[in-house]
Amino acid sequence: MITPLPAEFLWVVLIASSALIVGSLAALLLQRTRRHARARRREALDAQLRPLVLEATVAEGDEIDDVLERVRALARVEREHIGRTAYQMLRDITGEAATNLRAVADAAGLVPRVVADTRSRDAVIRADAAEALGLLAPEGALERLRELARDPSPEVRTVAVRALGGFDDDAAVRSIVAALAADSGVPATVATTALLQQGWAAGDRVRLALEDEDPSVRRGAARVAGILQAPGSAERLVALVDDPLESVRIAAMRSLERVPSRDAVGPLVRAALEGGVLGEAAATTLLAMPGAWTREAIARIDHEAEPGVRRAAGLRRKEAAA
Repeated sequence: MITPLPAEFLWVVLIASSALIVGSLAALLLQRTRRHARARRREALDAQLRPLVLEATVAEGDEIDDVLERVRALARVEREHIGRTAYQMLRDITGEAATNLRAVADAAGLVPRVVADTRSRDAVIRADAAEALGLLAPEGALERLRELARDPSPEVRTVAVRALGGFDDDAAVRSIVAALAADSGVPATVATTALLQQGWAAGDRVRLALEDEDPSVRRGAARVAGILQAPGSAERLVALVDDPLESVRIAAMRSLERVPSRDAVGPLVRAALEGGVLGEAAATTLLAMPGAWTREAIARIDHEAEPGVRRAAGLRRKEAAA
C-alpha cells in the first residue's frame, strides 16, 4: 500500500511551483518591457538624428565639414546610432552621397569598431566586419580584406572576396582570381561576380588566369573573359576549347560567342563532332560567329554531326529538309 505524501509537503511543492511560474512570467514581462523601452529609445534617436544623416547626403563642399563637426560633438550613444544609420543607408546609396555617409560613419567612430571586429574569434562577427569594410572603405580596408580573403572560415572568405569587388585595385583583383581556385572555399559565382565589378581593371589578370594550372581558375576566368571582352583574351580562349576539363572548354566556348576568333573555328568543329553537351555548345558558338568564317564548318556539321548538334547549329532535321 502506497503511503500518501504529507499535506504540508504538497503545499510546499504547490507554493514553490507557483513562485517559479510567477517568477518566469515576471522575467518575461521584464524582458518585453526592456525590449520595448530600447525600441522607443531607438525611435527617439532616429527621429532626432536621421535629419542630420540626410543632410550629409546632400551636403556639398565645406558643408560636409560642418556636418561632421556636429556628429563628433554628439554623445557616445548618439554617435553609435548615427554610425549605424549611415552604414545601413550605404547599402542603397552610391556616388558623392555615399562618400559623405562614409565620412559620417568615420566621424561617429564606427570604423575603429569594425576594424577591431575583423580580429574577433567569432567567424560571424568577422564576416559582418568584412562586409562593413567593403561598404565603409576606410584607409587600410583593402589590405585587411585581402587578409580576410584567406581567413580560416569559408564564410568569412566569401564575404571578403565579395567586398573586394568594390576596390579598383590590382591587389584586389589578385585576391579575387585566387578565390576562383576549387580549394578556396569561395563559391565560383561570388568570385566571378566580384571580377565583373572590376570591369576592365581585371582584364590583364583574367587573361593570365586563363593559363592557370588550376582548372577551377581557368574555368572562372573563361566565364568572365567574354563578358569583360578583355583585350588579348581570344587567343587564350581558343586554346581552352581543347582543355582537358569539359567545363573549362564549355566556359571558353561561351566567351568566344562574345569575343569571336576565326582561329577558333577548327577546334570548335572538332568539338562539335564529338557530340553531346560539348558538341552542342561548340555548334552554338559557331552559329554566333560571322557566316563568312563558319560556312564550311556548318556544312560539315550538317553532314557529320549528330541531330542535337545540328539543331544547335541552326540546321533543320534532315527529314524535314527532305
